[in-house]
Amino acid sequence: MTPSPTASTHVEPQTGDIAAVLIALQHLQTQIAFANDQLAKRIGVGSTDFLALVHLSVQGDTPPKKVGEALGLSSGAMTALADRLESAGLVNRSQHPTDRRSFVLALTADGAAGVNDAGALYGRAVEEALPASRRSVAEAVFRDLGTALGSLVA
Repeated sequence: MTPSPTASTHVEPQTGDIAAVLIALQHLQTQIAFANDQLAKRIGVGSTDFLALVHLSVQGDTPPKKVGEALGLSSGAMTALADRLESAGLVNRSQHPTDRRSFVLALTADGAAGVNDAGALYGRAVEEALPASRRSVAEAVFRDLGTALGSLVA
C-alpha cells in the first residue's frame, strides 16, 4: 500500500526502554508467526485457515461472518476458507441455533486435535519462559497492550 501524499513516512524515535519493548514485541510476533505457520503445516492448512481454527476453539461455534471479521477477511474469502476447512474434515457447518437463515462453523474432532496440539506447544513455551509467579503480570501486560493498541487504531 502506498502512503497518501499527506501521510508522513517519518518514524518517530523511541526512548530506550520503549524501543527495547518494541524490539522484544517484534521478536515475539515473528516467533508466533513462525510457530503458527509450522503448526498449520502439521495439519495441512495455511496460516489463515489455522487462525480460523484457533478462533473457533476459543469462541466456540461461530457464524462464518464473525470469523471473517476477526481475521479481516472478505465474505468471499471466508466462504472459500470455510469450504477448505470443511473439505479437510476440520470443521462442520451446522444450522445456527437461533437464526434459520444462517449457519455456524464448529470444529470437528480432527480440527480440535490440531488446535489442542498448538495449545500444548504454547503452554510449554509459557512454562519454560515464565515462572508461575510472573504469569499473571504477563497476562495483564498482554491484555493492556492489546486494549491500548485496539483503542489507538479504532
